[in-house]
Amino acid sequence: MQRELLLGEMDFLMGLCISKCGRISAAEDLAQETLLSALLYLEKGGTFREPRAFLASVVNRKYADTLRRKYRRPTVYMGPDADIACEDEGMDEILRSDEAQSVRKEVAHLGESYRKVIVGHYFHGKSVRDLSRELCIPEGTVKSRLDAGRKLIRKGLEEMKNYTENSYAPKALAVRNSGRCGLNGEPMNLTEDSILAQNLLILAYEKPVTVAELSRAIGVSAAYVEPEVNKLVSGELMKRTGDGKVYTDFIIYDALDFVKYVHEAEAFTDKYISAYTGPVEKAIALLKTRPYYSLRLERFMMINVAQNGLYSSAEACREKPQVFPDRPNGGSWIAFATVYPENFKIPEELQGREEYGMSGRRCTVLDNYLGNGKLKLYNFETSLDPTGWKKHTGFGYSNFMELEQDMLKTFYVVKKGIAPETVDLDTRMISGLSLMEERGFISLSGDKPELLVPVLNGAEEREFFDICRGAAESFGEKIREPLAEYCRTHVKPIPPHLDSVPDQKRTMPYEPDTMMFVYGAIARGIHPRDIGPAPETVVVFD
Repeated sequence: MQRELLLGEMDFLMGLCISKCGRISAAEDLAQETLLSALLYLEKGGTFREPRAFLASVVNRKYADTLRRKYRRPTVYMGPDADIACEDEGMDEILRSDEAQSVRKEVAHLGESYRKVIVGHYFHGKSVRDLSRELCIPEGTVKSRLDAGRKLIRKGLEEMKNYTENSYAPKALAVRNSGRCGLNGEPMNLTEDSILAQNLLILAYEKPVTVAELSRAIGVSAAYVEPEVNKLVSGELMKRTGDGKVYTDFIIYDALDFVKYVHEAEAFTDKYISAYTGPVEKAIALLKTRPYYSLRLERFMMINVAQNGLYSSAEACREKPQVFPDRPNGGSWIAFATVYPENFKIPEELQGREEYGMSGRRCTVLDNYLGNGKLKLYNFETSLDPTGWKKHTGFGYSNFMELEQDMLKTFYVVKKGIAPETVDLDTRMISGLSLMEERGFISLSGDKPELLVPVLNGAEEREFFDICRGAAESFGEKIREPLAEYCRTHVKPIPPHLDSVPDQKRTMPYEPDTMMFVYGAIARGIHPRDIGPAPETVVVFD
């Protein structure tokens, strides 16, 4: 009867042995020795009251005997890798100790090459020879990686208390770019939906780091970190060094960088505002003589002139111009990003007279839509538009490029009076017509939708931007020397290993802002401030 009770506890016995040994093969040996010893005890007339308690006592005794045999047994290596110490016994002890859970975490943080041999050898019971054949590497390399992996685990256990804040309080990183995005919205689409990618970029900014260091710092297994790092490297937001480390290959700003010198920038704007208002007033007067004039187009022009004038004058005072490298998927861009702490607020002493936020001008182009030669959508977002920071939200798109392409199609359909149901128009656009009205793109008050954003044809587009260009060049020439002096004294430090950041990006957050000049012109009565929901958007239909 007692024999049957023991045989009925085989699952319990095996589980107990695995918890002791950590390796299947060793656990099987211990279970066999335990069962054999228990059965011999019964054959000699021994008895027990509780089978599990009895088996546990035998397991503990047999396991202790095994350890004593191992510690008395000498270990000898011969061959080219004889200098590599074998610490399997010590590692087995660690894996069976109270630290086992912590050790497993450290193993998860190892890079793939070390992780594979550690897991294979210590958790799956594979021999060095088996791993050598399986991984197609020499046995000496397996032993080297086992040795290095053990050292990394011990180091990790010692440094476990040094997990970075990113592991328990991840930060938000807003990646932006100058230049032409990739077809899928690169580089922004590489990070905008991944808090993991954002924090890996933050952690790899100050110096090159290994994947294991990233894994440990962020508290996520290297098995999950590695694919994200590979994606960032292939997307050219990260680079690899010759020794296998990675680093973030663009400048990262702190949120406070954009207000650090706000009062100095406002003083600069006040001093040189006439360099902007003079050319822009002439441009407005000229625009008003054109049949396509509108107040919205005037506002778009004011922003365009201020941005291009500041940009051209800043470029002219640099030793080297910005070069936009060719990027994957048809892109040509330079990335930059800003770290935003949770619940970020601008300190009162760094608040300017206005909120000066804006995004640079974007242009979305569609060729031959419904037989039309070319459709274009030019767009800004600024703090001047009351819906500026939310005008693209709520439509159900995760990629703003796809959204703007479908918006451009919708604007064309509305302008031409085409019934939406007769064309291949995304249903999200049809259901979002009320949102477009709320944000000032269209009006639904009549019998059929009316497009409110300015519409130009190809010839009008060229003439309009010629007017903008002339005013921007005049503004840029007048402000070039004082802006160059300002930029020389307002430069953001960057990590010493980062050599791909152009000078323009090191001064950009500190420079006088485009919207400072626009607000300055408004304060002087050149343009009305409140014209309702008026997206800074212009479309071109050939």
